[in-house]
Amino acid sequence: MSDTKEREKPEVPVLEILKHNFLPPRVMTWGWPLMLLSIMTAAFFAARCLFKNPDLPFPAASVVGCSFLVILETLCALVLPAVMCSRGFEDRPVGHFTGVGALILSFISGIPLTMIRVPLYNALAWVTLRLTGNSVYPVFFHGNTDSPYGVYLSILCDVIIPAFGASIFFFGLLWCRFKSTDRFKAIIVITAAFVLYSMDFTSTLAIAAAGIWCCYLRSRIYNMWAPFLCLISMGLCEMFLPDTLARIDIFNVQTYADIGSTYFYSSLPSFFMGMVLLLFFIRMLDSFSISLRHEVNGSEDDDIIPPFDKSINLSLLLTMTVFIVVWVLIFKGVFI
Repeated sequence: MSDTKEREKPEVPVLEILKHNFLPPRVMTWGWPLMLLSIMTAAFFAARCLFKNPDLPFPAASVVGCSFLVILETLCALVLPAVMCSRGFEDRPVGHFTGVGALILSFISGIPLTMIRVPLYNALAWVTLRLTGNSVYPVFFHGNTDSPYGVYLSILCDVIIPAFGASIFFFGLLWCRFKSTDRFKAIIVITAAFVLYSMDFTSTLAIAAAGIWCCYLRSRIYNMWAPFLCLISMGLCEMFLPDTLARIDIFNVQTYADIGSTYFYSSLPSFFMGMVLLLFFIRMLDSFSISLRHEVNGSEDDDIIPPFDKSINLSLLLTMTVFIVVWVLIFKGVFI
């Protein structure tokens, strides 16, 4: 009898399975935008490999070539997917305007965050050289330029445009696709995606710290402009204050013995000072968030946001596979 019932069960067509897992869901989840992100990231990694020839008019390692690729990648991998996937709830990724004062605090918080990021970068650069004898270069990089136009272009492609793309996608679209009860899971998923998208191994700890802090800003200030201003402040500090807290130049250092002790003498006090300052910001922003809870509590859309496990399907498996392949190729240095 049981065998007869099993034979009578209708078979699910493969096409239906593919549609269910890979086509846009009726109500947008957090997993489907990540699939788009992984595919576009892989596409631009391939483009970076194609344009690595230094004899090209604008190779990928030049200021112009790198700027072009970064701007185009930010537009195609972050901005356009964020706009496309937020149809029907366009105001949710942007969030609520909660005052200029909170945005100023967010901008200033980029300074202590820099004091934490640079020591983390230096530590991982030293450990990588110590254990492997080689540095793992970022996919997108360019040389220094003394031209004013080159500096302006660097600010645009290294700071402002990537900060906007990251804010609207990671701390805008993805953030609003998690229920208020899943905030811890959201921080883990968003930070991991932020790190994987960066394609910069030496900066993984630094980017993870920035991702966690930007998620915190989004949870307390309730809009994507807070992370945006924080990322801009952090980028400007690293660009215009290199002598105050220097980063190890992995392109010139050959062995870990070449790294001067001054990097570590300055990094440790900087790290602890940055932590102390961030704790001060946390106290202020927590008080600010408590005062706003009668107006905004972050749980207004919980009833219409899909459950967390709705995104755990074949599209997420594809996302993980694509990122694993890209990062394996990064470690092999195929783009150099």
